[in-house]
Amino acid sequence: MQLSKLNRMYILSFFFSLHIALSAYVNSTFLTKIISEKYVGLLFTISSIVTFVSLSKSSSILKYFGNRKLILWLLMINMLSIVGLITLSNPYVIGLAFVSLLTTNTLVFLCLDIFIEHYGDKNTIGKTRGFYLTILNLGWVLSPLITGMLISKEGGYIAIYTISFIATVIMTIGLFFSIKTFEDKQYEKIPLIESLKYLKNNRHMMAITTINFILQFFFAWMIVYTPIYLLKHIGFMWGELGIVFTVMLIPFIIFGLPIGYVIDTYHVKKRTLILLGFIIMGLSTLLISFITIKSVVIWAIVLFLTRTGAAIIETTSEIYFFTHIKEEEAYLLGIFRDMTPVAYIIAPLLGTILLIFLPFKSLFLILGLIIFSGIYFIPKLKHDHEHSIPNTN
Repeated sequence: MQLSKLNRMYILSFFFSLHIALSAYVNSTFLTKIISEKYVGLLFTISSIVTFVSLSKSSSILKYFGNRKLILWLLMINMLSIVGLITLSNPYVIGLAFVSLLTTNTLVFLCLDIFIEHYGDKNTIGKTRGFYLTILNLGWVLSPLITGMLISKEGGYIAIYTISFIATVIMTIGLFFSIKTFEDKQYEKIPLIESLKYLKNNRHMMAITTINFILQFFFAWMIVYTPIYLLKHIGFMWGELGIVFTVMLIPFIIFGLPIGYVIDTYHVKKRTLILLGFIIMGLSTLLISFITIKSVVIWAIVLFLTRTGAAIIETTSEIYFFTHIKEEEAYLLGIFRDMTPVAYIIAPLLGTILLIFLPFKSLFLILGLIIFSGIYFIPKLKHDHEHSIPNTN
């Protein structure tokens, strides 16, 4: 039985998601073995800035290369970056490889978004995006277990990056044969300033983009500070954290498809789901500040709840966004995806400043309040019956 183009995209996306998730857990500690730890954060910041600029220029880049050629070039650079990390010793070259790795990771997913939009059924966007996110997050759920088994062994870093490299090779070969007949739409080339003006004049698109920023801010904050808090302040060991983090990530693979299904089939209101997500995510994040006991079960449950809210918001906001754009409007997709690097620039900087004045556990109290600010933007979203395709006039 021959797989459809859409199903091929799902499978290939899983391999790339696994590649990113595996390296994400070890990147910072790997870099400290080669360069001073005080420069590691700087590399993440530089990577986020380069990613932000690249996404801002995405419509022009796509118009020049086309989505098919662009993603294949990005994957080649991505693979070379991995090879550079594990074979070179010059810290400047390794820094360049790391920046190009993180930047191409994000840009590849921009290209994949366009393929999913192209091959997906316009009448079942909920199921399409829900299943796509489920496949991507499956890679993230599996990665803590794989990383935990390998990182403690000699040569663990090389083994992890090698698996990441192999996953990317599989992705590249499969993609090369799957998109031979892909034809690009005429991507609209809109300057960043004009794109921002569009968002200003279309409040619902500005609202969903802001909601996405708050979600990405939550991810950035939690990725940076949760491991430190649980290791240094609560007293967990990495083996215990592997279990906690695996349970924590399960909501992303059990809620994505059902949410897309109920939106498509039962027309559950997206605004209601996003509100529910913010309430669950906000309350459970606030709760972190008040838990001091070292218990794998308790922490797994609390972090599971934070990701339950996040999974609801992520799936529903993606469905809302892709319901209101067209495939060729890459400039809007670029801005939407820009929220990730922007969040990863702002969150660590704000956290660093706050830690000068406040105890560590208060970071989660503040994050909870930031999450609840997202509720303000929900009424600005269109009701489900107000379906529309944007224009730039």
